[in-house]
Amino acid sequence: MTGHDLVIENGTLVTEDGLLEADVAATDGRISAIGERGSLESDETIDAGGNHVLPGAIDPHTHHGIYNSLAEDANTESRSDLVGGVTTTGNFFRRPGAYEEIMDDYVEAAESNYRHDYFFSLGLLSFDHVEEIPTIIEEYGITTFKWYMNYKYAAAEKFGVDCEMRDDFGNAFIETLAEQDVETTLGYHSENVEITNALAGGNPYVETEADGDAEEESYEVFVEEFPDYAEAQSMVAGASLARQHDYDDSFYAVHVSAGRTADELATLQDAGYEVTGETCTHYLTLTAEECDDRMKVNPPVRHETDKETLWERVADGTISCIGTDHCANTTDEKIGDTIRESKLGFPSTATMLPLILSEGVNEGRIDLERAVEVTSTNTAKAWNLYPKKGTIRVGSDADLVVVDLEETKTVTPELLRSVADYSIYEGRDVTGWPTHTVAGGELAYADGEVLAEPGTGTHVDRPV
Repeated sequence: MTGHDLVIENGTLVTEDGLLEADVAATDGRISAIGERGSLESDETIDAGGNHVLPGAIDPHTHHGIYNSLAEDANTESRSDLVGGVTTTGNFFRRPGAYEEIMDDYVEAAESNYRHDYFFSLGLLSFDHVEEIPTIIEEYGITTFKWYMNYKYAAAEKFGVDCEMRDDFGNAFIETLAEQDVETTLGYHSENVEITNALAGGNPYVETEADGDAEEESYEVFVEEFPDYAEAQSMVAGASLARQHDYDDSFYAVHVSAGRTADELATLQDAGYEVTGETCTHYLTLTAEECDDRMKVNPPVRHETDKETLWERVADGTISCIGTDHCANTTDEKIGDTIRESKLGFPSTATMLPLILSEGVNEGRIDLERAVEVTSTNTAKAWNLYPKKGTIRVGSDADLVVVDLEETKTVTPELLRSVADYSIYEGRDVTGWPTHTVAGGELAYADGEVLAEPGTGTHVDRPV
């Protein structure tokens, strides 16, 4: 048969111009046509069965290679991602040495194992790293970076660098990014560590010997030691510094956890700041009262009022993107004798899109078009991937997901196919799941089976 490589037929496309009852075709990895139903010929056909067809979801905030090797995580977590309709992930990577001496091996491990496309965002830890920015962009196509405010005063001991990541470091970081000839993005972890360290009775990012006589504490202790105002103040301060270099339009506040922070973000935007805010699915779907050691993360999950304010700010456009802060670990790796000894991070990329559909669209908090914006289109724009990613249009990558908004599944580790043997959403009924995931024009997941092989994804070099 002549025509296109693949056609998804009988679906409703969710495009930037609205809903469109049409078929969409892919050839050589890209969207090659959009046409009336039944008008496109192909070698392979997917029947959407009247369901919606979305651009593949993008999780910009993952940490592959933390608990396992990058090669292992690239394989198992991209497998899991496809179950949840995620076709591109952004991996935050940080190491103390010169990146030009590290990246070749890192890229090789990734290229051999990812089942979908991915991009790197580098955490810079020293002034030497700042000097590498032009080389990183030119040699590796990496234009996105992260400033970890939580490592202020801890970087020297934790990473062995000759830098404490104070504001002079951040100023040089932002100034250098602003000088580049291509679009760049700075992800910013908002945390005033002078406040959080004082409340925690020491620096929580520096390893200390566990106290065998410590009393058992609840999750709430972390909400108290990492208060919302410490996050909000730091976010405002970071955005202000970026604005001094005319860089606020490339300033991206990662994992906004507090309603107070989201409201401050809205105030900045009303004042003319073009800053971007991201929240994570756990802040939108959980409260501190229902959390235990499995949900330990920084910043912590907060309260019902925070959750509802975050949803309001997703709906009104203040918060533009959704991520997960995904870490792949097992129960044995994660859970300690006390919650203090339990590790940070948990797996969650595969549940990102289904939770937004279930708790957002199906609960009437946002419409389907907004769900696509915050899980795909806006993310592609913020991380310099658009229009290669994040949209259904001719010429864009053929990353597509067919979703059944009425299908309910109970979350289990077996369903999600991660290396993790637990999920923080385990036992939860979620309504709105992919039936098919297409990555790079190839059917990668269908009806419960992951079809893509390791090594079929590739790094998205930027600018695109």
